[in-house]
Amino acid sequence: MPEDIMLKEAIEALRTNDRTRAKDLLTRLLKTDQNNPTYWIWLSATVDTPKERIYCLQTVLKLDPGNATAKRGLILLGALPPDDSIPPFPLNHPRLWEEKLTVVEDSAKPKGLKAIWANPVGRLIFLLVIAGLVVTGVYLGFVAPNVASPARRTAGPIGTYPPSSTPRMTNTPVVRTTTPTFIGPTPLWMMLPATYTPTPLYVVTEHSPASADIYRSAMGAFKKGQWENAIDLFQQLATVEPSSADAYYYIGESYLRLEDYTNALAAFDQAIAVDRNFAPGYYGRAITRRMISGNAPTLDDLDKAISLDPEFPLPYLERGIYWLNNESPNTALEDLETALELMPDSALVYYNIAQAHLANGDFEEALVAAEKANQLDITMLPVYSMLGKIYYENGQYEEAFGALQTYNLYVEDDPDVPYMLGAIYNQQGKYAESLQALNSAVELGNKTAPVYYQRGIAYLNLSELDLAEKDFNRSLGLGRINHDYYPALGLAWVEYAKEKYGNTYVQVQQQVRPLATTDARLAETNYWAARALEGMDRHDLAIRYWNEMLALPDEVIKEEWRAEALQYLGTPTP
Repeated sequence: MPEDIMLKEAIEALRTNDRTRAKDLLTRLLKTDQNNPTYWIWLSATVDTPKERIYCLQTVLKLDPGNATAKRGLILLGALPPDDSIPPFPLNHPRLWEEKLTVVEDSAKPKGLKAIWANPVGRLIFLLVIAGLVVTGVYLGFVAPNVASPARRTAGPIGTYPPSSTPRMTNTPVVRTTTPTFIGPTPLWMMLPATYTPTPLYVVTEHSPASADIYRSAMGAFKKGQWENAIDLFQQLATVEPSSADAYYYIGESYLRLEDYTNALAAFDQAIAVDRNFAPGYYGRAITRRMISGNAPTLDDLDKAISLDPEFPLPYLERGIYWLNNESPNTALEDLETALELMPDSALVYYNIAQAHLANGDFEEALVAAEKANQLDITMLPVYSMLGKIYYENGQYEEAFGALQTYNLYVEDDPDVPYMLGAIYNQQGKYAESLQALNSAVELGNKTAPVYYQRGIAYLNLSELDLAEKDFNRSLGLGRINHDYYPALGLAWVEYAKEKYGNTYVQVQQQVRPLATTDARLAETNYWAARALEGMDRHDLAIRYWNEMLALPDEVIKEEWRAEALQYLGTPTP
């Protein structure tokens, strides 16, 4: 099989320390079969960063959940907790696929350390062990000594913001970036099959024999992403055929990809001047105006494009984005569904449909659309950010963490991602990690009320009570997000942690209870009022609040609260 030969060549390249060739061969193999865990395992030995190794090995586990090699590698890299149930690497008993890839005969095999190094699995393990030791050394030497001990009695894991507080998602233009370069992590597109192109080549025009060769050369340059060359060739075409509106259209599209919006707008204007009934010209002018001024009025051009050619899908997509930006998700959905009928395999359409459902608070439908977008184009990075948000809102923290980690591997300056990671760490009780992530969010400019609230929780559970109080007050001062219920309750938690039970009770009664607009919040308010009164030795009033909490619907009372109340009241736990 050609694949077996290529895999052997990749392994041999690893043996000779030619990681560049090994990576090239393995990425080519993955383009033919991205569901082969063996390819991903070997690729993990060729990539440049621990994040990339983790990504490769996590992909192996998705494809083969019982893969012990991937689990052990992730443990060594700190991405999985230690697990004694995972067997060690079978160095002396290679699996069938390893036996087939053996290059040297048994009689010629080197001995001792050389034998381990000559074995591809052995070298992979050796490299992972070294990586694990380095990570462990850094942690023990620099991180662990600075981690504060947990609070004496915490309130955690403490509640998080409701869905409305999650950072807003931003719409993505059709395609406006140049071909990725090999800077930083290995691009996702290298590891995967050819991805969907969001902008179809709509214009197909017959040209005279005199200009046909120029047109073919121009389209070839355009498809290869050679934008400057494409512009030169299409300008030659426009000189030979001045009435060719499509030449000016592709000149505009090329300038858009170079982010030269002034020349792009001029080219689309020229396309319209040449042919007033040329729908793509109006569409191109509309998206260029949006690029120039954010959300400039573009409806006239989009309506005109649709009226001239109702089967042209891109104006429906762009008009849907317009309505999304103007907070009209239901109107946006009408256009996006039409675009989907005309472009059923468009990841970008599904992505914006998910945006519209998110704006309506319909997380179930948003998840279906986002997962479909990810299935169609798994290199579309904004989808990972969106999936992280949706999973987080659904309480699927492990899935959210995986999606956000993938996104953060390639987009390290998005201030919303460390916020969501910090909130997930809080839910998992990993407060030191949460603090690190939330500090990063603030450094990147995300100084919003939800960020300060979540950081207040982290500080509270790390016994940094003054810093927690400061952040809860910051959250209160940045706007009445969800009526300030959670940061007001956070201040009550700070007073409780300081053993100032009277202050806790006053904060709960005066600042928190007026904002308890649901049964769930009222149950939480009664719980903390009762706890504060216990600390004040006001058992008569504490009994009252415990009973008030128990009188609320069962589904709003946490089981640990119910057990605590029944124990306090002397009632046997059911």
